[in-house]
Amino acid sequence: MSAPRCFFSARLRHPTAVNLLFYVPQMAAYGGIERHVCVLAEEAAKRGHHVRFLTTSNSLNETSRQRLIDYGIDFRELPLAREAASASKKLFWLGKETLFARAKTWDIVYTNGQSGLSSLVWRAAGRKTRIIHHHHTAADAAEQTSWSPAFRRVLAHAPELVACSNATKLNIEAAIGRNDVRFLPYFTACPVTVDEVKDGQYTPGQPLAFGFVGRLIATKGIDTLCALSLRPELRSVIWHLYGASPDFPESYFRAYPQIRYHGPYRDLVRYGEILRELDAVALYSKHNEGMPLSLIESMSAGLPWIASDRGGTRELAVSTDNCVLVQEPTNLESVLADTLALVERIWNGKTSRKAQRAVYDELFAPEVVAKRWFEFLESGAPAKD
Repeated sequence: MSAPRCFFSARLRHPTAVNLLFYVPQMAAYGGIERHVCVLAEEAAKRGHHVRFLTTSNSLNETSRQRLIDYGIDFRELPLAREAASASKKLFWLGKETLFARAKTWDIVYTNGQSGLSSLVWRAAGRKTRIIHHHHTAADAAEQTSWSPAFRRVLAHAPELVACSNATKLNIEAAIGRNDVRFLPYFTACPVTVDEVKDGQYTPGQPLAFGFVGRLIATKGIDTLCALSLRPELRSVIWHLYGASPDFPESYFRAYPQIRYHGPYRDLVRYGEILRELDAVALYSKHNEGMPLSLIESMSAGLPWIASDRGGTRELAVSTDNCVLVQEPTNLESVLADTLALVERIWNGKTSRKAQRAVYDELFAPEVVAKRWFEFLESGAPAKD
């Protein structure tokens, strides 16, 4: 496998620049999906395309917002914080923006996320406009119960539908009765350069730093991680948590002496420091995953990982020596045995950061993802009137 470095493509001029209208419903200040859609828009601008970006919240962090503006992206947001706007306010604002957008010829309308309002934005499309909807969560049976009738219609009628993993693709096809969903990977952060990824030297019994980076919510298996931290068999493991949630405040972890709570990180420089300090990453999800971004990004640092075999997680377990798939995440004894297996593997030199990084470089490096997305977006774009 080739091992390209982590850098985005230089600014290019595509021979036929196109107009792209993006709609993303609820953007948090920070997050993997926010990173994906912002980088996708930036990459489009680098290639000479024209992007207008609509979102029905104004919660994106200021650095990311300014980057979009600096790239020449026409970034428009409803001036209310995430989850603060009523459905009627979102509908009115988005309807107004869609009406304005109809004055321009769009080659592609790209909508993202679980929102029935996507079909409203589609009304800005012309006769030759491609309409693409991107679904970035599991689409499993439990999630399907939260789909509104309007959102089901979005999935059923989107002319082109993209899923974040093959597992999500199959779930959508089974739920909606389609057979034409496409899988494309996320853009992810790569704060560690390939030159920094080196195989470490370990000895049995050596203390290990296992990390969790993401939302501290019950479905991510935080309670399982806490229970494992009390097991004497894992006394050599220190568990480092990076994230925040009202469900798990800092005070919650005072009862767990092997856990170090660090709170959320706010920039990629700090993210790189976190990954360099870890020996492995753990994700004991109790729900299906679309494609766990935290695992992909940990692979950019070459870190081995242990994670529940849910949703698209199995698709990341390419370098099998560096991945442990937990089959029974609700059975603590089973999870303990799987975790001990990874600990032993690390101690005995059976994992390789270089091999794990090579998988990332082949499948998820930004230039690889950009190539796949823009082969899709550019090759099928219709000619302008």
